[in-house]
Amino acid sequence: MTSGIRFKHRLEFAALKLALSLFGAPSLERASAMGAAFCGFVGPRLGVTNRARKNLERAFPGMEKAEQDAIIKAVWRNLGRNIAEYAHLDKFQYPPYREGLEIAGTAHLAALQDKGGVFVSGHFANWEIAALIGRLNGVEGGGLYRHANNPLVNEWTLALRARAIGQVQIAKGQAGMREIIRLLRAGKSVFMLTDQKMNDGIETSFFGHKVKSTAAPAGLAVRYGVPIFPVSLERLGESVRFRLTVHAPLYANADADDVSEVLRLTQAINDFLEAEIRARPGQWFWLHNRWPMKKIKKRR
Repeated sequence: MTSGIRFKHRLEFAALKLALSLFGAPSLERASAMGAAFCGFVGPRLGVTNRARKNLERAFPGMEKAEQDAIIKAVWRNLGRNIAEYAHLDKFQYPPYREGLEIAGTAHLAALQDKGGVFVSGHFANWEIAALIGRLNGVEGGGLYRHANNPLVNEWTLALRARAIGQVQIAKGQAGMREIIRLLRAGKSVFMLTDQKMNDGIETSFFGHKVKSTAAPAGLAVRYGVPIFPVSLERLGESVRFRLTVHAPLYANADADDVSEVLRLTQAINDFLEAEIRARPGQWFWLHNRWPMKKIKKRR
């Protein structure tokens, strides 16, 4: 039973349900376009956009304001589509929308064999879709999630993912890690989004700046010998079509020092994410505070 519910939680949940009912009435394509148009107009005018602009300045020093503006608008349009698509998320697993979910690099999945793997990506395009594409192509397992601050929203989101994505939902924490180990030992896989700031992570580099990153994927690879699969997700144009690309897996060197291997693999994941962001900056979630707010010196 949900506990700790406050009035503001009920108010937020009511607003969410209202928005979903509005986006749920038209078709998926129409709703997605509506979300893009609305957020593309309103979003750049909100105060939180200043964070995206500061992030862009850190990642791409010297970028012209016009280019920043274009990326920021694209980010908001993509986010608007994501919000609207939540109202139709369970439709993606069925025709005709299932045909719009492409996958590339499936030859790399042979590395799974009879053991599990860790799939890592970031908040690109509609990030909820990545695990679904994997499941539709035979990759069974679970997905790691962060508990929402609003318990009502959290329960609703978990129920939606269970129905629409069809994977085990794994909460961050010790209990979640035990569930991950159980899945890997059963030959299942785990999907993780590893592009957000970790207050208790390990120090790595991202766009030339020091950041804290989760060591979980690398730690699992070192301890259990499972492959890490970097995967990229892209929205194909202004549409409800997506492509998931599975890249060559990363492996821990069994003969190397464990601590050094965790750092090496974690940095390799960051480098992969950075390359994906550079390739399609308008499809990444620049509104997150990936870098600490204090001034950070660039690595020499």
